[in-house]
Amino acid sequence: MNKLILDNLNYKITEETPVWLMRQAGRYMKEYHIVKNKFNSFMEMCKNSDAVTEITLQPIKKFDFDAAIIFSDILLILDAIDIKVEFIPGKGPVIENLESLKTIKLLSRELNSDKVKPCYKAIKNIKKELTDKPLIGFSAAPWTLATYYIEGNITKDLSRIKSFSYKNSKEMNFIIDLFSDLISQHLINQIEAGVDLIQIFDTHSYQMDFYMHHNYSTRQVKKIAKTVREKYPNIPIIYYSKNFQFLDKEANNYLNCLSLNSNISLKEQKEYFEGNICLQGNLDPYLLVEGGEYMIKEIKKILSEMKDNFFIFNLGHGILPQTPVENVFKLVETVKSFKRKV
Repeated sequence: MNKLILDNLNYKITEETPVWLMRQAGRYMKEYHIVKNKFNSFMEMCKNSDAVTEITLQPIKKFDFDAAIIFSDILLILDAIDIKVEFIPGKGPVIENLESLKTIKLLSRELNSDKVKPCYKAIKNIKKELTDKPLIGFSAAPWTLATYYIEGNITKDLSRIKSFSYKNSKEMNFIIDLFSDLISQHLINQIEAGVDLIQIFDTHSYQMDFYMHHNYSTRQVKKIAKTVREKYPNIPIIYYSKNFQFLDKEANNYLNCLSLNSNISLKEQKEYFEGNICLQGNLDPYLLVEGGEYMIKEIKKILSEMKDNFFIFNLGHGILPQTPVENVFKLVETVKSFKRKV
């Protein structure tokens, strides 16, 4: 197996820098749209194991990334506790929450197996075909999942969830704890199906103040990592954040890797931790749209800054749908041609 990613996550510097990209399977690829057009809705496609298998493998076959990531969505968990989720073109996800927010204690504590089994079946199918590269499983972090649930339709400044959490602290604590348990279930199920590592996305955590971040993000991610590692102590865990500064200096005690947004200096971030930690990131996705010499220059700058660190090349966020595929080819070529001294 290609162990470039797993070696860096286990604190071994490799001559080649591993590379995969968030949203590497999806809207910028014509092959994806051929599959997508067969379904009436995005969630219907996410619950079809054959479609998930095919889409997950498309970018591996096309670009030869060093890992695949299961094609799914962080909102699958909401769907699996019978909260209606719709993806509306030009608007994004819309969650029907008006009734369930009034009776949150009635929310299911277990995932509806019929709604999540296709994801796990796809993982098993992919692992039969993807024998030479690791497969990444993922979920949202509790705050980010709660953001979509409580907001219903995301506001620019997340005013709804912040208002809700200040005015209804007991209810907010209940939701966050419930979502932490459901996320742990979903991650463990993915590991049991065959994924080799997991990533937790906390895309909206940067919107919280310090104390909210401690309660609803750091403490919960620790809890999830502990639950997962009680069953699978050696599973590598990556955490994605848009924070300007990660707030827990001891994150490397429960995480293998921090995946960081483009607004953060990887070089400065690595000096924040005393022990070993792998970093992942963080080219601006818009640079991948633009391409050209400036993109190559920034890729090489990131690679040079991280040449002595445990490191996985990625974007600061997901690939944008308007990204030209030729730029993705060039990114992969540039990263793979860069050699580090071991």
